[in-house]
Order: sequence, then C-alpha cells, then structure tokens
Amino acid sequence: MSIPALDGHGLLPVGIHDCSVEEMQASFGWNEHRRKLICGFTLFLSQEIFGVFDYPVYADGSFVTDKKCPDDIDVVLELRGASDAESWRGLMFMREHQERIRGQYGVDFWINFRSASDFVGFFQYVGHKVAKHKGLDSGHAKGILRVR
Repeated sequence: MSIPALDGHGLLPVGIHDCSVEEMQASFGWNEHRRKLICGFTLFLSQEIFGVFDYPVYADGSFVTDKKCPDDIDVVLELRGASDAESWRGLMFMREHQERIRGQYGVDFWINFRSASDFVGFFQYVGHKVAKHKGLDSGHAKGILRVR
C-alpha cells in the first residue's frame, strides 16, 4: 500500500496510512536532512523496538508534512492492547530513554497505553503552531502513518 499524496495544506489526508520504511523514504526523503531523519528512525526501530516490543508503531509530526527541515520524527508505540506488565515496561522504557532516543536517533518517542492520553488520536490533528503557519483552525484533522 502506498502513502497518499499530501493535500493542499501539505498534510497527509485524514486517516491511518499503513506503510513500510521504504515507502516513507520514497514519500518523505526528498532532501538530505529528511533522509538523515529516516536513517535515525530506521536505526531506532531496529535497535530499540523490533524484537523488544511487538506492537504497532506510528510516525507523525512535521516530518509527515511538506516542512523542508523538520526537527524530528514523532513516534508512538501503541501498547493499548498490551498487558499491564508490557505497558509498564514500555512506559519505563520511554521515561528512562526518551531524551537519549531524541538525541541519538532524532525521534520524539511516546507510548500509547490504557488509561493515558491517546497520542495516536492526538497526532491526527494539527497543533497550534502548524495551524497558525498554514492558516488552519487548531484541531484540523490530518493523517498519520502506521509503519509495519
């Protein structure tokens, strides 16, 4: 399945769009800065997530927009269907390693788990800064990537 083209606002169309890292690279790796972020993201997945947490990963933030040089890639590990023990392990991993992950991989890492904020839902709307920059209302709906 391919990633849809950005809409007239430079955002992903509304919805959750399944993709591979290679498809992310093809759609969003259009300059050296962005390719470097994808490289960090790929390393993050292979060194920190895959084989440790067997749950969906979502990618978002200004990286999945038309912004030329985004600061990072926002990543959410979906643990809402995980056991309490797995959710706790994921939360502790995030708390202990979030700053290191940001510096080492260029990934702003979050965990989605029961009884907490829904980051996957949160990232499907533009924030105040993006809304102001693009002339949109805060809370304008947009898409997000689920990386397989």
